[in-house]
Amino acid sequence: MKVSSILFKDPPVYHEFPPIYEGLGLPDLSPFIQQRFEFTYSLGKVERTGHGSIRFYKQQRDYKVNISDKLPGVGPIKNQKLQDLLLEEAKAAFIANIESEPEKRKVYYADFRSPDKNEE
Repeated sequence: MKVSSILFKDPPVYHEFPPIYEGLGLPDLSPFIQQRFEFTYSLGKVERTGHGSIRFYKQQRDYKVNISDKLPGVGPIKNQKLQDLLLEEAKAAFIANIESEPEKRKVYYADFRSPDKNEE
């Protein structure tokens, strides 16, 4: 398996969560920066295209690649190997994109709990 190209589609997006979710130990509910990309990979002699995203979790200082669609001929083990290859290839360019982006695009998540009866 080989990754031949990675093309970033959108600028990096900053995802911010309310403080109530901080410290729960759930990485998906902690602030992260994400950027989507398209990649070309070869599996044997066949070359295919896929879509994915790379995330940087601020609190854990960790990077993760998500492949958004199921790829033909790629099972769970090959999928993990492909994610590792994509992480190696995309990490440096992703960091450069974060540092060079003049305008930060942010997404805010809100806390939609219903108010307590005592608060009314």
